[in-house]
Amino acid sequence: MSIGSLSPITHVAVRFNDRVFSLPKPNRHHHVLWKIIAETGVTSVDVRDDDQGFLDETGQYLDRRKALARARSTGQVKDEREIRMGMLFSEDVW
Repeated sequence: MSIGSLSPITHVAVRFNDRVFSLPKPNRHHHVLWKIIAETGVTSVDVRDDDQGFLDETGQYLDRRKALARARSTGQVKDEREIRMGMLFSEDVW
């Protein structure tokens, strides 16, 4: 359910080698890293903080900071007291 015109977060996502890999809730970012390894054949995935994020229901990529703002706007944050470092983690929404 979205509030106003904002789309809720639906997927965890990782940008790697100019591609966005994602999995729907309730997956975690480490599941996406495993997917990248399985699909690309790399042995490890090294990504920056802004390359770990989320997709909304329209497929728009949001880094962890933008995703936190979106999750707050759409009422998806489970417990505000658990938010850390001003970033959204999958545990914060599902």
